Amino acid sequence: MTAPLAPTAAQPAPYTPVTPKGLRTSRMVTAICWFALVCEGYDLGSLGAVLPRMLVYKPWSLTPTMAGAMASAALAGAFFGGYLLGMFGDRFGRKPAFLICLTVFSAATGLAAFAASPLEFAFWRFIAGVGIGGIVPASSSLTTEFAPRGQANKAFAIMFSGYSLGIFGSAVMSYFIVLDFGWRMVFAIGALPLLLVPIFAWLLPESLNFLQSAGRHGTAQALSAKLGVPMPEPETAPDTGAEPKAGLRALFARGNALATTGFWLATFMDMILVYGLNTWLPEIMRAAGYDLGPSILFLGVFALASAVGGVLLGAIADRVGRRLTIIASFTMGAVMIVLLAFPWPLPVTYAIVGLAGIGSVSAAVLVTSYLAAYFSARLRATAVGTCISFSRFGAVCGPMMGAMIAQYHLPTAWNFLFFALAALLAGASILLVPPRHGVKG
Repeated sequence: MTAPLAPTAAQPAPYTPVTPKGLRTSRMVTAICWFALVCEGYDLGSLGAVLPRMLVYKPWSLTPTMAGAMASAALAGAFFGGYLLGMFGDRFGRKPAFLICLTVFSAATGLAAFAASPLEFAFWRFIAGVGIGGIVPASSSLTTEFAPRGQANKAFAIMFSGYSLGIFGSAVMSYFIVLDFGWRMVFAIGALPLLLVPIFAWLLPESLNFLQSAGRHGTAQALSAKLGVPMPEPETAPDTGAEPKAGLRALFARGNALATTGFWLATFMDMILVYGLNTWLPEIMRAAGYDLGPSILFLGVFALASAVGGVLLGAIADRVGRRLTIIASFTMGAVMIVLLAFPWPLPVTYAIVGLAGIGSVSAAVLVTSYLAAYFSARLRATAVGTCISFSRFGAVCGPMMGAMIAQYHLPTAWNFLFFALAALLAGASILLVPPRHGVKG
């Protein structure tokens, strides 16, 4: 194995598939990672979609605070999963990390359907969260490292649109299933991806960037020829003295500390926003006077708009840069969330909810895309994993803040003001990330 590279000043050139086979490889990797994010979105969206029914499930007698704690269990697990499995991916490979994560969270989601108590349910949600936390850095690294030149943002946005579509799927599934089959069936469906894990193990290639950084040049060249994908350009490190090893210390070494701080703060705030709304939006809208059916569909509109918006923002970012696009998107999201505090005709409310989804989930996706492109291949999965692990504190705070507002019967408008403030702070935090040569910001 070669000596670890220090963080570089420029991102390695993304793959440029020049053959039909290479282009098919790039699309296949993006599609597999997209499906994994669909599953993650379904898993995390399912609780928010069925929460109104769980709150009236008499055998458990849940309070809003208990429901918030159950929602936070998965996010607490994701804290450990993002950090540990992110580093696992940098050390042992993106592919095994991806397969382990998909297996863990799919199995745990299915087992949560059979929980006999809120405590057992929270336990399985925690285990699912471990896999959920690791799937993002693995998928992010694979997608960006196989993306064609000049299309990294677009490929990443397409991959991450799966997250929002998964939430949309959980809302639709809940709308049609919960009344007839109960909330448990929604979680049982979440175990179905286990059937595809052996197929993905056969189809998914290992990252050539990882193989090169691990010193396995012969394996990388053989895989490159087989896939029809060019070898990535080798990364060169600036002469800054001792090269920090891949890990948390390297992220706070000279040249990385300010960017790491900015990304961590931005993702912390956007996780408050995204997971708070994913968990409580149906219940908040029901408390605002809407019926249960439309309240569940609000989550679906929120998710579907953010899926489309993610691809749109990715294309815009490829033209004007990520920084401006991220800040403008979060600002728009804050305005839309505040507008939800006022009564509107139902079609107008759906439109506002959709724009709020673009200004929250889609903008958060772009932050992760910027993060994945910013650091060298040697640090990429660690950077994404540790950042997302830290941001899980925000993901825990979001549902718990919604739970506290509901528990103490505070005005519904407080939810919208709190989440709007989180959106503004997320956009402002990106200003801390210094430009880096070779990374379009």
